[in-house]
Amino acid sequence: MHTLKINYFPLLCVLCMFGLLVGCKKDNVIPSEPESPSLSMDDLYKSAILDAMVADSTEVIDSLWALTPENTSLQWKTINGKPHVLLASFMRYPSSYPVGDSINNSWGESWVFIPQQMKARIGSSFSAESDTTMRICQLLGLPPANERSNTHIAEVWVNPERLYRPAGDPAVTTTTAGAALSNNSSETFASWFNSYIVFAYYRTLSAAADYHYPWTRLGYTYDWAPESNNVGMSEYVLQANSGIWVESVSKVSDYF
Repeated sequence: MHTLKINYFPLLCVLCMFGLLVGCKKDNVIPSEPESPSLSMDDLYKSAILDAMVADSTEVIDSLWALTPENTSLQWKTINGKPHVLLASFMRYPSSYPVGDSINNSWGESWVFIPQQMKARIGSSFSAESDTTMRICQLLGLPPANERSNTHIAEVWVNPERLYRPAGDPAVTTTTAGAALSNNSSETFASWFNSYIVFAYYRTLSAAADYHYPWTRLGYTYDWAPESNNVGMSEYVLQANSGIWVESVSKVSDYF
């Protein structure tokens, strides 16, 4: 009777080679980078405030909208013998802006923007699912949309002589402005400018619904939307107790 002898050597060689291949393959696997957690709206806004506190020369632009007759993108109207420019206010008291009537902002200064610029900037970006209020808040450098957010946009005619730019250079006829006060600033404007620095960045917040603001001091709003380059709208301040002629009032959802 013959005993069957099995040679296991070739099989062992194959198993060893397979083990080496598996080992090499495993060693060569490059672990994927962990995805960065997306920031919340509140986080983005807080980051914008910290960034806006420090302005440098690279953030100065030369494309601010000048309020002059030469700017053909503006709308003008003569009222009581004086030229008035069409601007807009983002607000939540539509009853205070009766269409076709004149009012006075006796309640205080009003921050305004150019309606044509806003419509050109974001008007075509909305869909039925868009959060229009949130996008406007981002573009204008306002806190994330909440129950206290503004709800309407009023287009108004105002005398440009009653406006100033909230920047180092308050002139509204220029296309650029720095963050440092210009040498020819009036004492009144210098006082307002320095006080607003405290208000925007450093004042003690009195409630959870109170906010600081990402004021650029460069003549444009801080657009804190994700993927934005942070350059928002040209902005202006209408002095308190100024005459205002109301052209239209719209809910933000109906504005674009």
